[in-house]
Amino acid sequence: MRGDRLATVSTGKRVWRTLVRSLALSLTLPLALAGCGFARQGGPTEIVYWTGWSGHELEVLQGLVDEFNRTHSDVHVRMLTQFNTTGSYQKVRIAFAGGATPDVMSTVWDYELAAYAKRGVLEPLDGYLAKSGRDLDREYTPGVAKMVRVDGRVWGLTITTNTIFIAYNKALYRQAGLNPDSPPTTTDELDRAALACTQYDSSGRFVRYGFLPSSLSLWAYVFGGRWYDDLTGAVTANDPANVAALTWMASYRKRYDLRRVQAFQSTFGGESTANGPFFMGKIAMWQTGEWSEEFIRRYAPTLEWGWFALPAPPGGRRNTTSAGGSVFVIPAACRHKAAAWEFLNWMTSAKPVAEFCWSIKNVPPLIASGRDPRFQRDPLFRFAIGIQRGPNAFGAPPIAIWPTYRHEIDRVEESVMFGGADPKAQLDRLQANMTRELSRTREELRQ
Repeated sequence: MRGDRLATVSTGKRVWRTLVRSLALSLTLPLALAGCGFARQGGPTEIVYWTGWSGHELEVLQGLVDEFNRTHSDVHVRMLTQFNTTGSYQKVRIAFAGGATPDVMSTVWDYELAAYAKRGVLEPLDGYLAKSGRDLDREYTPGVAKMVRVDGRVWGLTITTNTIFIAYNKALYRQAGLNPDSPPTTTDELDRAALACTQYDSSGRFVRYGFLPSSLSLWAYVFGGRWYDDLTGAVTANDPANVAALTWMASYRKRYDLRRVQAFQSTFGGESTANGPFFMGKIAMWQTGEWSEEFIRRYAPTLEWGWFALPAPPGGRRNTTSAGGSVFVIPAACRHKAAAWEFLNWMTSAKPVAEFCWSIKNVPPLIASGRDPRFQRDPLFRFAIGIQRGPNAFGAPPIAIWPTYRHEIDRVEESVMFGGADPKAQLDRLQANMTRELSRTREELRQ
């Protein structure tokens, strides 16, 4: 990976100003007509809500919006989906750049929240929460409560989150001589289980492999690392625990010939399809989340399977997961902030959150919603909710460069796992480049 190329990446005001100059004038009017609500004379205030959900999720969400409209005579919500297959929400960035936003959005990803908040395009929610008698730290799981804060203020709320864990095939464990009722709790045990479950044919080609770790951004936390120091405001890409995590992940390159892994993976169907590799017995362990239960029920109903938290090394963090997803925000340009808050306050209350999460099989970020009997009767959801409520659920760091930083972490992971690059050298280079990027972005935001 070229360090000079990496250093030129910027998410600062240079990009922001370019968007404003090139797009705002030509797109502000049509966006305004499509996106802004209005006060009906003698009727309810209409607000426009942009969502990124589609398909079944959108249908469930529309039902909740309809319920809000039936039960609130002073506000009427018109929902528009901004779904695109890339997940980039490009229209959202254009709307913010041109100042022609809807009244409420859930089209901001958790890793984008700090960048938008620091650029002043979001409405802080602390005052609204206080007036409504809400206490974020009592209501939300700890990781989510921290994730929606930037510089000590609340900028968004969520109605879903996800717990990451490892699903395993108990029948394959039994065939490999492993106890299916005693899954790994340490990385050493995970390594041994992965080796035991790996099988080759007579030509040395994979029949299945046991496990392949992914997502350095998460495993660094498992190993006790971090990507940003909240106290000093410094980038910590080459934290020794981050290096240890990537070194462990790279050890799988030595265990497997990753060129053969890639060839084997080319035979896989999509993870959430009937030909998914876990469903077909091509992998014994799958790094996934609570949503997998629905797909297993649908495509592999007879599969004997279980789950366990990401195993930690000595000195690492047990029961680690990410905490994130799409975030509901009120744009600073919203013309009907009181009405927007009325809708957002209702949508992020316990009953709608429980209904939505149960219907789409996601973990609720609200503690009260997680106590709903439907979740508590389901062993997997009890497990997933318990991990989210623990101290080791990590959301996006509150820094404006996180979208770029996160992308470059993925590039480092790829260069080490498949390119054979040195873990420490790559993270040292990332440290230097992201430190410069953060400094430049902070200077631009002060201008």
